[in-house]
Amino acid sequence: MEPENPVNAVSEYADRVIKAENRYYQEVTIRRVRGSCPYGHREGDTFRVTAMNGDGICGSLLQGIFSPLAALHYGGNILWQKKEPVLLKTPALFKKMTGKGYPALDSYRVFVEVRDIAVACLWGHKIGDVFEVDPFNMGGACCFLYTQLYPYIHVLLSGTTPGWATEAHAMSGECPDTYDRLSYRLFLEKR
Repeated sequence: MEPENPVNAVSEYADRVIKAENRYYQEVTIRRVRGSCPYGHREGDTFRVTAMNGDGICGSLLQGIFSPLAALHYGGNILWQKKEPVLLKTPALFKKMTGKGYPALDSYRVFVEVRDIAVACLWGHKIGDVFEVDPFNMGGACCFLYTQLYPYIHVLLSGTTPGWATEAHAMSGECPDTYDRLSYRLFLEKR
């Protein structure tokens, strides 16, 4: 059998990528020009732009709009769009995990207390919320917060405390959302 020609393989790959990139486009219309545009854009100029194709738009303008343009191109939404974003939030289920061969869960419970939120929690956590979590149950936490808590749930259930924690069987931290800055206390209680 003859080996595949590398030039044909690259060409097929390039054709597939271009076809996928050109399935959709974003229409960019110049709505206002203050002063004069050094590139020559005028009000009403319209461009069909993809994540790969600039359609003759000025590179400086493209640089300024590329991040939201790429998000839209790949199916994302921009939070400040006039269209209301849809928040998928299913009810929190908490399945009983005691008596299933995990002695730590038979003896202890782990809770999260929301201590502070610098701006706002997009998921809806509020200061003072307290909810139970374990290695199986998210307890209503958003995924960003839960993935931050997860390794420390195991630490606390193992009977230890991180070296930097200021109290035994508890620790404090922040959600990975560095703008909204939800701070929490994760703590262990006996059943």
